[in-house]
Amino acid sequence: MEHLLLGSQIEAMSATELAAAATATAVFCRLAPAHKERIIRALQSQGHVLGFSGRRHHDAPALKAADVGISVDSAVDIAKESSDIILLENSLLVLEQGVLEGRRVFGNIVKYIKMAASSNFGNMFSVVGAQRFPCPSCPCCQSFRC
Repeated sequence: MEHLLLGSQIEAMSATELAAAATATAVFCRLAPAHKERIIRALQSQGHVLGFSGRRHHDAPALKAADVGISVDSAVDIAKESSDIILLENSLLVLEQGVLEGRRVFGNIVKYIKMAASSNFGNMFSVVGAQRFPCPSCPCCQSFRC
């Protein structure tokens, strides 16, 4: 199989060779924890953004190296500590629900910021106008005059 890469082949490769091979590879087999981390770093050097899912102690280096480390609640402690996301269910489908909920919350935050900025625009305009056109007889306005 031409899109298969073994851990023993990875050991013999330089960083640039691994980066080229990892991009073209579909299946990685017989990997040590260091191999997983090297593959992640090689793909990141090619501009890829990577997520890695693991649950055992030997997955911790790769979880830490990935842009997003994903683990489950039943994973060993070191894997959970190395992860960015800990799923409470053993299904990746909850990620989809989380992304959709996050987008909904982000949209609401943007709406609130736009509403607050537009409602405060009148207040800011009034303050700027008051500084530009002070009362001629008021001592308070005279102190703000440039």
